[in-house]
Amino acid sequence: ALLRRSGAAIEAPQTLVVEPLELDPDAHELRAHGRIVHVGPTEFRLLRVLMERPGRVLSRSQLLDKAWAQDADVEERTVDVHIMRLRKTLAPYGCDAMVQTVRGVGYRIARPD
Repeated sequence: ALLRRSGAAIEAPQTLVVEPLELDPDAHELRAHGRIVHVGPTEFRLLRVLMERPGRVLSRSQLLDKAWAQDADVEERTVDVHIMRLRKTLAPYGCDAMVQTVRGVGYRIARPD
Protein backbone atom coordinates (compact mmCIF):
# COMPACT_ATOMS: atom_id res chain seq x y z
CA ALA A 1 0.00 0.00 0.00
CA LEU A 2 2.85 2.37 0.83
CA LEU A 3 4.46 1.71 -2.54
CA ARG A 4 1.22 2.46 -4.35
CA ARG A 5 0.79 5.71 -2.47
CA SER A 6 4.35 6.81 -3.11
CA GLY A 7 4.01 6.11 -6.81
CA ALA A 8 6.99 3.75 -6.79
CA ALA A 9 6.82 1.07 -9.41
CA ILE A 10 7.29 -2.55 -8.50
CA GLU A 11 9.59 -4.31 -10.92
CA ALA A 12 8.07 -7.11 -12.92
CA PRO A 13 9.91 -10.41 -12.80
CA GLN A 14 12.54 -10.51 -15.49
CA THR A 15 13.22 -13.74 -17.32
CA LEU A 16 16.67 -13.82 -18.86
CA VAL A 17 16.83 -15.37 -22.31
CA VAL A 18 19.83 -16.45 -24.32
CA GLU A 19 18.27 -18.91 -26.76
CA PRO A 20 17.74 -21.76 -26.11
CA LEU A 21 18.19 -21.02 -22.38
CA GLU A 22 15.61 -19.21 -20.24
CA LEU A 23 16.38 -18.35 -16.63
CA ASP A 24 13.67 -17.11 -14.26
CA PRO A 25 15.38 -15.71 -11.14
CA ASP A 26 12.14 -15.30 -9.18
CA ALA A 27 11.03 -18.90 -9.71
CA HIS A 28 14.66 -20.10 -9.49
CA GLU A 29 14.05 -22.05 -12.68
CA LEU A 30 16.21 -22.77 -15.71
CA ARG A 31 14.85 -24.13 -18.98
CA ALA A 32 16.72 -25.38 -22.02
CA HIS A 33 14.68 -25.93 -25.19
CA GLY A 34 11.60 -25.53 -22.98
CA ARG A 35 12.60 -28.35 -20.60
CA ILE A 36 13.40 -27.74 -16.94
CA VAL A 37 17.09 -28.10 -16.06
CA HIS A 38 18.00 -28.93 -12.47
CA VAL A 39 21.04 -26.87 -11.53
CA GLY A 40 22.75 -26.24 -8.19
CA PRO A 41 22.40 -22.88 -6.45
CA THR A 42 25.96 -21.72 -7.13
CA GLU A 43 25.80 -22.70 -10.79
CA PHE A 44 22.40 -20.95 -11.00
CA ARG A 45 23.88 -17.70 -9.65
CA LEU A 46 26.88 -18.00 -11.95
CA LEU A 47 24.67 -18.58 -14.98
CA ARG A 48 22.45 -15.66 -13.97
CA VAL A 49 25.44 -13.31 -13.90
CA LEU A 50 26.56 -14.52 -17.33
CA MET A 51 23.05 -14.29 -18.81
CA GLU A 52 22.59 -10.75 -17.51
CA ARG A 53 25.49 -9.77 -19.79
CA PRO A 54 25.30 -12.05 -22.86
CA GLY A 55 28.36 -11.93 -25.09
CA ARG A 56 30.36 -9.94 -22.54
CA VAL A 57 33.50 -11.54 -21.12
CA LEU A 58 33.65 -11.54 -17.32
CA SER A 59 36.84 -12.26 -15.42
CA ARG A 60 36.99 -14.79 -12.60
CA SER A 61 37.19 -11.98 -10.05
CA GLN A 62 34.11 -10.27 -11.53
CA LEU A 63 32.20 -13.55 -11.39
CA LEU A 64 33.28 -14.09 -7.78
CA ASP A 65 32.12 -10.59 -6.84
CA LYS A 66 28.73 -11.00 -8.46
CA ALA A 67 27.88 -14.69 -7.88
CA TRP A 68 29.32 -15.32 -4.41
CA ALA A 69 28.58 -13.68 -1.05
CA GLN A 70 30.85 -10.78 -0.18
CA ASP A 71 32.13 -12.54 2.93
CA ALA A 72 32.85 -15.80 1.09
CA ASP A 73 36.49 -16.82 1.25
CA VAL A 74 36.96 -18.55 -2.09
CA GLU A 75 39.77 -18.56 -4.61
CA GLU A 76 39.38 -17.47 -8.22
CA ARG A 77 39.99 -21.03 -9.46
CA THR A 78 36.76 -22.03 -7.71
CA VAL A 79 34.97 -20.37 -10.61
CA ASP A 80 36.56 -22.90 -12.97
CA VAL A 81 35.12 -25.82 -10.99
CA HIS A 82 31.61 -24.36 -11.06
CA ILE A 83 31.88 -23.54 -14.77
CA MET A 84 32.81 -27.20 -15.35
CA ARG A 85 29.77 -28.33 -13.33
CA LEU A 86 27.53 -25.91 -15.20
CA ARG A 87 28.74 -27.22 -18.56
CA LYS A 88 28.21 -30.81 -17.40
CA THR A 89 24.64 -29.94 -16.39
CA LEU A 90 23.93 -28.24 -19.73
CA ALA A 91 25.56 -30.96 -21.87
CA PRO A 92 22.50 -33.28 -22.14
CA TYR A 93 20.59 -30.33 -23.62
CA GLY A 94 23.33 -29.45 -26.11
CA CYS A 95 23.96 -26.10 -24.41
CA ASP A 96 27.35 -26.71 -22.80
CA ALA A 97 29.21 -24.93 -25.62
CA MET A 98 27.29 -21.74 -24.81
CA VAL A 99 29.51 -21.21 -21.76
CA GLN A 100 32.71 -20.15 -23.47
CA THR A 101 36.21 -19.71 -22.10
CA VAL A 102 38.18 -16.70 -23.31
CA ARG A 103 41.78 -17.65 -22.61
CA GLY A 104 43.57 -15.34 -20.24
CA VAL A 105 40.45 -13.24 -19.66
CA GLY A 106 37.45 -15.16 -18.29
CA TYR A 107 34.10 -16.55 -19.39
CA ARG A 108 31.04 -15.50 -21.39
CA ILE A 109 27.77 -16.94 -22.53
CA ALA A 110 26.86 -16.83 -26.19
CA ARG A 111 24.47 -18.56 -28.53
CA PRO A 112 25.84 -21.77 -30.00
CA ASP A 113 27.10 -21.54 -33.56
